[in-house]
Amino acid sequence: MYSLKDIYKDVQTQLRSITPAYYFETDLIITKALKIKRSDLYANPDKILTPSQVRTVNYYLTERLTYKPLPYIFCEREFYGLNFYVDENIFIPRQETEFVVEESLDLIKNNKLKVCADIGTGCGNIAISIVKNIPFYIKMYATDISSDALKVAKKNADRLNVLDKIEFVLSDKLKYFIKNEILLDIIISNPPYITEQEYEKLQPEIYYEPKLALVSNNGIEFYEHFATYAKKILNKDGFIVVEINHNLADEILKIFHNANYKVVKTIKDYQNLPRVMVVKN
Repeated sequence: MYSLKDIYKDVQTQLRSITPAYYFETDLIITKALKIKRSDLYANPDKILTPSQVRTVNYYLTERLTYKPLPYIFCEREFYGLNFYVDENIFIPRQETEFVVEESLDLIKNNKLKVCADIGTGCGNIAISIVKNIPFYIKMYATDISSDALKVAKKNADRLNVLDKIEFVLSDKLKYFIKNEILLDIIISNPPYITEQEYEKLQPEIYYEPKLALVSNNGIEFYEHFATYAKKILNKDGFIVVEINHNLADEILKIFHNANYKVVKTIKDYQNLPRVMVVKN
């Protein structure tokens, strides 16, 4: 028989070998497996667990010990105060991307922008977070090159009651809008921006995520595409808001400058690194 205290110690000991965040992850695995609050972990440490509860804890632990990211194990990720379904068809949303949402919301509200596009939507976290927090109607497109990713995004839109507020489109970059001559007020994107060289040196958890959503050969492919083609579909005084690779910030800045965009600002993340760039047509 396992007590809560026993299994907590066991999980923590094993996680220590793969992550410096073993305290936090132990709490998370056990609270998720037992469907309890964090405070319950310490309120009754001698509580005896059922065999079913022990199996669930061990299943989560075994998965995590393969370096599988916790969001994939739990099939969920919190982003901008919302709970998103995630699986291995999509890139796991990061906290830093909330800066993209915040900046986009400010631009849409302050400039009364009406037609928006989230390029490379993944699980739909950016588009959904925006439409959930806008007090007036906007036309929101969400595109992805992966049909599997779009299925996840639609599932999240349905779960979060905004399926009727977003038009999901299977498309690469801006091609759908150019082909159909659709004018946009704002283009928003967290595109693949990790270089092939950087990808080879990342932590093992990253390799569970779809490479297509992470890696651009030179890290600047999407920014070059936006700088070249956005002028065909971006309204006068329209905006582009993109998450960027901080190592390539100067190069991305030059790309937009050379294409005659005004770089309005670069926003730094929690590590004080350049993370979001805002440009104006």
